[in-house]
Formats: sequence, structure tokens, C-alpha cells
Amino acid sequence: MRPFARLTACVLLLLATTETFAQQKVTYCVDPNWYPYDALHNGEHVGIAAQYMDLVASQSDLTFELVPTTSWSQSLEYVQSGQCMMVSMLNHTPVREQFLAFSEVYFEAPNVLVARDDTPNLQGYDGIGKRHVGVVKGYRQAEYLARYYPKLRLRYFESEAEGLLALASDDIDVLVGSLFSVNHNTARLRLKNLMIAGYAEPYDALSFGINKAFADELLPRLNAAIDAIPESQHVEIYRRWNNIKIRQTRNFWPLVVVLLMASLVVVFFFWRRRVVGAYEKQLAAKTREIDVLKTTLLERNRTLEFLSSHDAITGLYNRNQMIQRAEEEISRFQRFQTSASLIVIELDNDDNVNLSTNQPLSEDMLKAVASVCLTTVREVDVVARFGGEQFVIMCPQTGITAAKVLADRLVEVISNTHQVKREHCFVAAGVSSLTSKERFPEWYERTGKALYHSKRQGYNVACVAD
Repeated sequence: MRPFARLTACVLLLLATTETFAQQKVTYCVDPNWYPYDALHNGEHVGIAAQYMDLVASQSDLTFELVPTTSWSQSLEYVQSGQCMMVSMLNHTPVREQFLAFSEVYFEAPNVLVARDDTPNLQGYDGIGKRHVGVVKGYRQAEYLARYYPKLRLRYFESEAEGLLALASDDIDVLVGSLFSVNHNTARLRLKNLMIAGYAEPYDALSFGINKAFADELLPRLNAAIDAIPESQHVEIYRRWNNIKIRQTRNFWPLVVVLLMASLVVVFFFWRRRVVGAYEKQLAAKTREIDVLKTTLLERNRTLEFLSSHDAITGLYNRNQMIQRAEEEISRFQRFQTSASLIVIELDNDDNVNLSTNQPLSEDMLKAVASVCLTTVREVDVVARFGGEQFVIMCPQTGITAAKVLADRLVEVISNTHQVKREHCFVAAGVSSLTSKERFPEWYERTGKALYHSKRQGYNVACVAD
């Protein structure tokens, strides 16, 4: 764009901003072909995004005015040039970040790999191999695959419906799509030979995208309205769009059973209807009994799942769960270079310090220390009892300086806890920040060295690893 034209466009954007906010009116574009997430039907905005925009309008002084487009690519062009101020639903990507500001995420859903029903299950993108993969042009998955899986054989489509038709006719082998819209388009197009062969990373984390010229005024108001939406509304919207296909599947088998039973009774056993009636009552009673047993089994499975990942005494995560969460954070660090820190805290009583006995600490004190940790750390931090008298806190997206402050606060609060004082215990703490090419055992070992340095300095101090 020539300098004069660029200047003219900026002036028009500023004038549009002033006029629009004075009238509390926001122009927006949508993806016209992404039902049920976002779509146009007879010129009207419909889908999940439309419901959320109604909720945002009811929670704010904003009114929204639709700017129709014919494709997702055109919607992105419109919001980039300022012909509309925002788009109603999209994922955050590095390319879009150049011209858009993003609101808080208001809806999440999985992406899936769709293939013909003779295709084996696919373990993510690594399991696709040399198959030809379809993806919608301009969608976040297209940018993600080009960036992180450049060797995949990609073919671009204007919409998921176009990609599904190509998949059904053997033009491609796999299509990457959003779960709800894939279900809808498969049913609408009556495609019988397709199935979901696997899940695709990453999940959709959908928010509003605002042209940066309007972000200072519009973004805080949108975020405030999103925060004000009750949790019950989020659940209601998710259930509405998630239950359609499941409900159809569950209703199929009872219908088959009823028709089969009716046919057998009418043709062969009509004269024994009383006997059959008694049998059906007995079967219904057994079914109710089985339902009760299933419910009990489900509750016990949930209890077992909790116990497998949590410490029985403190209720914190156990060693295995902490290692798993740490490895996930290390993978995120290696991919996105986000900082992370680890804090290891250990308690010793007078006897342990003097090496005269090795009596374990009481359960009451362990519970008290666990409670202090949970009330002191942030919600995003992960706390675990790592074994014996040792506690580990992992702090995602936290530098070493902030982690040291948190460790000092934990040492101070734990040292002043009534149970700790009563049992004459000392607190040692080590802190370290995750480094590149480091796995959890090395990270933990380096933090442990800082912990032992804290002990050598006389306890009740947090030491930072080299």
C-alpha cells in the first residue's frame, strides 16, 4: 500500500472508531460456512458464536451490526482492512496477531481427523504418514500444520463441507476439522462412509478477534462482558450443540429392540403375551439393577482415578502425577519457550537434624503444610507431596525471580504454622528455573542441590539453584 493510501486508511479507521463508540455500535464479520460454530443462514448470523454475541450484548452497552461476507478468507480481509471492526469467533495464531487483538477465550472444542471407514485409527498428525490431508484455507489448523508439520501433503479447501465431499470421493485421505461442524456436515451431506479416526492437536480455543485500531476501546468491554456470563450459560450452550449426535445414537438401539420384540411377539408368541409381559417386567427390573451397578462402578472408578493421582494423606498430587504434569510443562517449554520454575520444600524435625532418629512427621502436620501450600500458591501452580516430608511446587510461566519470592513466602508461612512449631521442625527450600534440553529428572536433581544448600545454611531459607 502506498504511503498516502495507508495514511488515508488510518484516518478512516480512526473516524470510524470515534463514530462507532459514540453510538456504541460494533460492526463484525463471521465465518459464513462453519456451522454450528459460526455461520450465515439467509443473511442471518446463527450458531454458537451468535448465541455468545447475544449474551455479550446483554452484559454490555454494545450493539453489533453484521457485515456479510461470502467466505472466511473475505472475513479476514475485511477485519484486516477495517471494513468490519471484529470477527465473532476464531483461534489465536501468530499471523493473525499481526493485525488482531484477541479477547478472552469463551468456547473450547476439539479438532478431529476424519477419514473413510476403512482407515485405521490415527494417533495424531504423526500417524498420518504419506496420506493426503485436507484443511480449510485460512483456518488456524492450516497455519499450524504448515509451521509444525511441513512434510504433510496438504490440500486446501474453502470450507469443511467441500473437504468432506473430496474425502468421500477419494480425492484426499484425511480431513482436519472441528468436531461439531464435521458431525453437522456429515449428516447434512448424508455421507455414510466416513468416521472420526483420531483427534487433532491443538484444541480450538475460540475468542473474538478485534482490529487493533479498535482494540483499546473495545477489548476491555468485551472481556468484561465475557467474564459476566454465568457458568450455567456456558454449560447450556455446550450441551445444546454437543448432545445432538449422541442423542440420535442412543435412541437407535432401543427402537431396534422394541421393533424386534414386537415382531416376535405378534408373529410367534402372541398367545403367550402374559408370559412375555411377565418376562419383560423381570427384564426391566434387571435393567434397573444393572443401571444401579453401573452407577456404583462409575463412582468407584472415579475414586480409584483420584487415588491413583493423589496422595492419600494430604489430597495433593502424588509423585507420578507431578512427574506427568512436569513433562507436559517441559514439552510446552520446548515448543513455545515459556518459562517455568520448580520449588522443592522439605521438613526436618530436631531428631532428624541431629541424626539420632528417623521418626516420620505426623499426618496432622503434613496436612497442615499441604493446606498452607494450596492457600499460598496461585491457581495455575501444581502442588504435590513427592514423598515422605518433601513437597514439590511447579510454577508454569514463572521466572526464577517470581519463584524465589513465592518460595520465601512459603518458607515463612510454613515455619510459623502451629503444627510445625509444635513438632520443632525446620523448613528447607530449593528453587530452579527450567533450562533448554532438560528433562524432569535433571530439573528435579538441580533443584534438590539447592534444597541441600538450604539445609547447610541452617534451614528456613530458600536457595536458588545454579
